[in-house]
Amino acid sequence: MIEGIILAAGRSRRAGVFKPAHVHRGRPLLQHAVDGLVPWCERVLVVAGHRLGEVAALVAGVPRVEMLVNPDPDSAMFASVRVGAAGVSAAADGFFVLPGDCPLVDPSVYDELLDTFAAHDAARPVVPEYAERGGHPVLLPAAARIAILDAAADATLRDVLRDLHAVRLPVTDPAVLMDLDTPDDLAALAQEE
Repeated sequence: MIEGIILAAGRSRRAGVFKPAHVHRGRPLLQHAVDGLVPWCERVLVVAGHRLGEVAALVAGVPRVEMLVNPDPDSAMFASVRVGAAGVSAAADGFFVLPGDCPLVDPSVYDELLDTFAAHDAARPVVPEYAERGGHPVLLPAAARIAILDAAADATLRDVLRDLHAVRLPVTDPAVLMDLDTPDDLAALAQEE
C-alpha cells in the first residue's frame, strides 16, 4: 500500500503569486500535482499552511485526498515533510513526497519508481534522477516515516535519503527537476502551454 504527501504549505514569496493556485493549462498547479499522484496512492495527504482555506478548496471533494496543516508555514520544508509523515498510515509500505511546485511529472516516472522500489523489497528510498540531478517525487519506505519523525530539528529530507541509502533512478522526464520558485520560472512554464 502506497500513500503520498504533497507539500503545499509555503507562502510562495519569491514567485510573486500563490503557486498552488497558479493556473497552468487551465488548472491550478496543486490540482496537477494531485492528479499525478492519486492514481498510484491509497491516500494523498496535502500539507497546507499559508492560505489554508484556498488550498482546501482546490482539493475539496477529490477522492482519497486529505488535508494536513503545518502550523508554521514559514518553517523549513522539512517541517512539512514531518507533518506529512506523521499522517502516513502505519500500514503503508511506502509513501511518495512531492513538492507542490513539481506538478507535471509523467506517469511513467511513478511507474518506474514503484518498480524499482519493489525490486529493492520496499526497503530503500528511490529518487528519480535526470541529467545526474536528483528530483521529485521521491518514494520512501515505511521505515522512513520513523526516521523523519525522529530526525533532528535541523535535518533535511536529503539527510534521511542518505541515511537510508537511497537508490537513484535515471529517468527521461525533465519535469522531475521542476522547481517553480520565481516569476521567471512561471513565465518559462507558460511558454510550454
